[in-house]
Parts: sequence; C-alpha cells; structure tokens
Amino acid sequence: MPSLRTAAAPVTAALVVVTGVGPIATDSYVAALPAVQVSLGTSAAVAQLTLTAFIVGMAAGQILLGPVSDGRGRRGLLLGGAVVFTLTSLLCALAPSGPVLVAVRLVQGLAAGAGIAIGRAVVGDAYPPAEAARRYGTLAAIVFLGPVIAPAAGGAVLAVGDWRTIFFVLTGFGGLMVLAVLFGIPETLPETERHGGGLGATLHRMADLGSDWSFMRHVVLQSVVVCGFFTYIGGSSFVLQEVYGISESTYATIFAVNAGAMAAATIGFRQLVGRVGPERLRAAGMGVSTVAAVGVLGGALFERVNGEPPPLAMTWVLLTVLVGGMGLTIPSATALAQEAGRRSRGTAAALAGGLAFLCGAAVTPLTGLLGYGTLLPMAALMSGFFVASVLMLLLVGRAGVSGGADPGAGSSARPSRPSGRSGAAHPATGAAERS
Repeated sequence: MPSLRTAAAPVTAALVVVTGVGPIATDSYVAALPAVQVSLGTSAAVAQLTLTAFIVGMAAGQILLGPVSDGRGRRGLLLGGAVVFTLTSLLCALAPSGPVLVAVRLVQGLAAGAGIAIGRAVVGDAYPPAEAARRYGTLAAIVFLGPVIAPAAGGAVLAVGDWRTIFFVLTGFGGLMVLAVLFGIPETLPETERHGGGLGATLHRMADLGSDWSFMRHVVLQSVVVCGFFTYIGGSSFVLQEVYGISESTYATIFAVNAGAMAAATIGFRQLVGRVGPERLRAAGMGVSTVAAVGVLGGALFERVNGEPPPLAMTWVLLTVLVGGMGLTIPSATALAQEAGRRSRGTAAALAGGLAFLCGAAVTPLTGLLGYGTLLPMAALMSGFFVASVLMLLLVGRAGVSGGADPGAGSSARPSRPSGRSGAAHPATGAAERS
C-alpha cells in the first residue's frame, strides 16, 4: 500500500494559521456588533446575524469541504479557502448594508471551515497515529487561546479604528493564510490515495462513515460533551454577571483564566498521550468536567434553598476545572475520531468537527431561554450533558468489549474503500498507545 508517511511534513505554524482562523474571525468581531448596527443603520438582530452567519458557514464548510478533499486533495482546497477568506474579509470591510454583510460573512465562514477540517485531515495524512495525536493537542492548545487573544486584539483595533478596520486586519490574516499554504503545507494526499471527486463519491464517503458506529460513537460522544461546554460558553456571561453582579471586565478575566486552563491541559495532553493514550485521557477529561459540573449544580441547589448563591470563588474554581477538563477531552476525541475514520480522513474531520459544532451552536441559547437569574438552569444543563456523556462512554466501552473490537480501533473492522487505502493498514490509536 502506498504510504503518506514519507511525504514532506507540513509546518506546524502553517497548520495553526489555517485551523485557527475560525476563533479569530469570530471573537475579534464580537465587541464591534453595536457599532455595526449603528454604522449600517440596521437592527440589532441583523447585526447579531452577521455573527451567526459566520458560525453556520464555518460548520457547513467543515461538513461540505472536508469530504471533497478526500477526492480532490488537500492543498488546492486549502489554498482556495485561504483566497476566498481573504477576499470576503475585504468585502466585509467594504459592505454597504447589513444584509450584504450577512451574506458575505456566510461565505467567509465556509472558507474558515475548510481550513479547520482539511487542516486536521492533513495531520492524519502526514503522521502516524501517536504523533498525529500529539499534533492535534498542539493545534488545540493554540486554537483554544483564540477566545482569550482575539477579543483583546479586536478591542485594540477598535481603539484606533472602527469595525471595518477589524475586517481589514482579517484581510491581512487571510493573506498570511495564503502564504502559509503556499510555503508551509504540501499536498499530503497523492492521487493514488484519493477516493473520487464527484458528488456521488463524496456522498458515499459521508454515508460510509455516517453508518459506521465504530467511527460515529466517537462523534456522538464528542457532540454530547461539546453541548455541555457550549452551555458554559453561551450562558456563563449572563449568569455570572446577573447572579454575582460582576462587571464585564471581571467576567473577561474569569473567561480568560478558564481558557488558559484549557490551553494548559492541551499541553499536558501532548506530553501524556504517547504514554497514556487518548482513550484514557478522554475519560479523565470527561470525568473531571463532569464532577465540576455536578459541583456547580450543587451550588445552584444551595442557592435555591438558601436564597443566596455560593461564593464566587467556589463557582469560578469549579468552572475552571470544568473547562480545563475539555483541554484533555477535545484533542483526545479528535485523535480517536480521525483514527477511526482514517480511510477518509477529510470526511472524518468534517463529520466530527462539523456535527459537534452544530450541536454546540444549537444548545448555546438554551440558558437564555430557560433564564439566567440563578445558577440553576446553566448548571442543570451542563450537568445533564456531561453526565449523559459519561454514561454513554461506559455504554460505548461495554459495546466495544462485547463486540470484540478495540474501542480505539475505529474502522479497522470495516472493509477499506477500493482506493487502495487499507482500513487496517495502521494500528488504531488506542491500541497503538497500549502496546
């Protein structure tokens, strides 16, 4: 079987650029939403929709373009996505109205999503399972710092310019993406390893992995965990400011510390995954986050009974632990899903990342709908999702044992596609780490 392991390896910094564009283009822009509304003479709903359109486009870009890369190669699509991101960033800066900005942001999100999914596929192409898992941890550590760095960077830009200036800066970042692909990311999927680029072949790959429980169990599990995490992202700002009366700057500090804990945990993941394996690290991360979420729920019940919330310090520590656990869970889940779907790595990255992102986006508004005057709605939702994920992990583990399949073996039990890529060519991540 032809092997990609002898191909030129991509430059890690280049992969960071193409996969990190999503959080940068999202979070650097949030503070400018009120200014967009005033400048374009539109409604708050349309201004908010410019953010929503980007998020939807980013999820769709992963789901649509990741599978296409399995048939047409990685580098061309990455380069095209970088060029489109650059052009749409410039068009956003020049947008004359709210509806135009919404439409262009949707396309910009599609281009960003391509970089996320295909960048992960490149890692799986270029490295054996154990090293790929470490690389996922590195990318995750950088990407998770986006929510910390991007708002501050956006605020600095707004101090010297306006919301259009942010998009001019993103235009420059898009140019950096183009250079990163041209000089830092070689083609890692040669023609002999491709599965066919037509629509039928693309849909077949999606159906193939979508019907493979040895792959989809990792995706479903990750999606449930991400729902719990996005409940925190979508609700913590409202809840903490309402319940504890803290200022926006204090909340920004809390959010930054928590994101820093997550980034630190991903660095720990990189150091440990070669010895411990992604399955154990995923279980550890989920367990830590679940215990912390239940702890927040206990504090919410205390508030319900006594009429006063628990000390802010206690809630903050628990949320820090919860978010830190995600720094182990997400890169582990990424590594396991990519290895389980290694016969179609672009499609695997698309389904794992895109579906989890869509699920998380769907639950983000739930805290606001249920109310944020107390800790209870957010705490109950987080606990529910995390406890459900742990129960599911136990059931998935039993199913893998009873079925005789290694839980990390992924697609090895499935026949390979007729492209020449063998589904059992490499040991599974979990099995490799335990051997």
